[in-house]
Amino acid sequence: MLRRYRVSDNYSTLDEWLYLVINYEKDVYPCYRIPYDEWVDEYVGGIEAKSIDEVKALLRCLLVPITRRIDISNYDAFVLMRDSKSEPYIELASSMSQNEIYKRLANGQDAWEGLTWVLELLPRNPYNAIKALQSYLLAQANLPDDRIIGIEQCTEIIMAKFIRFENSLDRLTKLKPVEFEWLIEYLYERMGYDTEWTLSTRDGGKDIIANIERPDGYEYVYVECKLYKTTKLKLETVRAFRDVMIENKVNRGVIFCTGYVNENLKKRDQRIQIWSYEDINVLLNAHLGSDWVDRLDILVDNKRRKYKRNN
Repeated sequence: MLRRYRVSDNYSTLDEWLYLVINYEKDVYPCYRIPYDEWVDEYVGGIEAKSIDEVKALLRCLLVPITRRIDISNYDAFVLMRDSKSEPYIELASSMSQNEIYKRLANGQDAWEGLTWVLELLPRNPYNAIKALQSYLLAQANLPDDRIIGIEQCTEIIMAKFIRFENSLDRLTKLKPVEFEWLIEYLYERMGYDTEWTLSTRDGGKDIIANIERPDGYEYVYVECKLYKTTKLKLETVRAFRDVMIENKVNRGVIFCTGYVNENLKKRDQRIQIWSYEDINVLLNAHLGSDWVDRLDILVDNKRRKYKRNN
């Protein structure tokens, strides 16, 4: 379904619009959002074939600072009221004086700040890139429609290119079990947790202990890592993990399993979150970057040096 917004007549396809916008051609409207929902779907559907540089070039265009004619007009009206000799106008202007848009325009800046700095978080930290965009939407309640739609489109593009990107399971299953544990420990570190890796000789059914202080309290998590190629996660394994949690009075556990996981098993105990490979891949992409596979040896070697293990 087409969005009902004004469009310029100097393009008729997505590729034509992309060329004009990325080359900063004049008189292109809209230029801070992809014009049609269908074109967003088309772009996202073909995103695997697009390079990171291509994707970031579009995101950069959608996130540049903007100043509309109406912003200038409103600011000019504010200045006239502020400098007038009419007491009611002066009072009205005084009530508007804390408007950050007017302060930016007074300093020669754009009315609406850009968010191109978010690109510094790509491809290594797409989760925080999306979080930053969402925070901006919450902070700026009066954003122009084009900017709101454009930011929402950027979020969808980042999700498609950098988070839902499918890395091969083969590279992960070539790790040793202890290396997989180190990778998951690093994932928790990147998510802001304090972690403790437990040696297999004394773990008692847990590989990692992770904890974090949140605004609503302290979270303490047991993590179990199962590096399987085709092996099925068994009910007995989940029960044993649950028993360890109960014994140690831990109310949340997570199992990372690269093998087959029955959907009913995932739902069996609400205290235990079970992630299969598809979930693990998304988490690793989101917090380590979509190129984590290319850096896997480095990540593992860093942990090996930390724990001074040769195997």
